[in-house]
Amino acid sequence: MHQKGEDMVRRMGGNGLMVMLLAALVLLPGMVQGAEFDVAKLYREAGLRFGYGKNTKTASVHLYSLLPRWGIFLIPPGKQLGPFGISFVAEGIISVASAEETGFEVGITPLVKFSCLLFPSVLAFVEGGAGLISESINSPAIAHAFNFTPQVGAGFDIALTPQLALSVAYRFRHSSNAGLYEENPAFNVHFFHGGLNYYY
Repeated sequence: MHQKGEDMVRRMGGNGLMVMLLAALVLLPGMVQGAEFDVAKLYREAGLRFGYGKNTKTASVHLYSLLPRWGIFLIPPGKQLGPFGISFVAEGIISVASAEETGFEVGITPLVKFSCLLFPSVLAFVEGGAGLISESINSPAIAHAFNFTPQVGAGFDIALTPQLALSVAYRFRHSSNAGLYEENPAFNVHFFHGGLNYYY
């Protein structure tokens, strides 16, 4: 029974990523042509990313994630620091996990994001932070349900319109219980993110 559940999760995750890729290939050429960020609107952001993650060792765990996010620029790009900007972002995560059995995780992470307006249509960023997560995943790779999640990543926002961007990013996430319990294996995951970000 759980094998059918895992197969369904893999199919749904694969189909979702394929739809996003096809949409990008169809829509991007027309939308990106001439699209540039409106620097005057780079004050707040709201976005939604989809992610796929795979752990680095021990038992195999695949994560299919939904990441809603909201942020505010402390220093907007194009202002005091030239093309550079600094912002605070709050990001949630809800994941379905394919492991020994189908499981899930829910968490939240505050992030600091450093941005650079490389071109009028491309905003590069590096972001990192540490959050809290509850993991209900039946796998020897994860010892406890409550963990801390320091993480760091980088990516690009590509302007589709002056305020809407396609986001692509890589994220490395470590989760462990920070020594609260004697058993404390590291659960490290490589994530690939894709989604939309709206600046206002």
